[in-house]
Amino acid sequence: MRRLIIASGRVLLLLASLFSPFAAAEHPVEVVTADFPPLTTDVEGKPGGVALEILQEACNRAGIPLEFNFLPWQRAQWEVQTRNDVLIIPFTRMPSREASYQWIAPLLEFKTVLITLAAPPTSLDAARQLKVGYVRGTSFKDEAERAGFTHVEETNDDETNARKLKIKHIDAWITMDLMADSVYREAGFDPSELKYGPILGPVKISYVAAAPGFPKETAEKITRAVNQMKADGSLQAIIKRYR
Repeated sequence: MRRLIIASGRVLLLLASLFSPFAAAEHPVEVVTADFPPLTTDVEGKPGGVALEILQEACNRAGIPLEFNFLPWQRAQWEVQTRNDVLIIPFTRMPSREASYQWIAPLLEFKTVLITLAAPPTSLDAARQLKVGYVRGTSFKDEAERAGFTHVEETNDDETNARKLKIKHIDAWITMDLMADSVYREAGFDPSELKYGPILGPVKISYVAAAPGFPKETAEKITRAVNQMKADGSLQAIIKRYR
């Protein structure tokens, strides 16, 4: 009888270990992203950036291990569209994407800005005459179309836009207000050269998102942790370090 009790106890311990958070640690959740400094960065194989730090801290609190996979931005979106086991950051919530994703938690707010090296246009009417650049597959394309820009060039990353602006291959660069200085500096240039023109569209919110089939329980843990970070001020503290 005693042997039976001991054996039963071992079975229960085994089952408990299989379903415990520590067992889940063997299978980290993959986060797909791209190099969008200072939101997400991949310097010598070390992931960083404000959006990444917020998500990492939230998942540390929730007991969810992560692994980060830096990809071209359109490939990152394809991954999350075709898989139910990945997260994506930093992902802007907008009407054209609303029904296709599970919007787990907002990470930060930003503005879409038009940046030049020459004196910035004083109105959108004047700006429409410029050749502008932005990263393909981003919300910047929607803003450019909504503003009526017709002379546009798409690139795979924002550093290319910074370089094109510097050599006057484009007249203006559409990007995020939080990103412009960091990207321009990373490209080897002086951010004090940049002139900020009109803001395009309303303030936007960057999220951690996933496919609709991503596990709800995991998503809810992340949502609660991000809300907790907002409540105790730690989320705002992370953002402040990058401004």
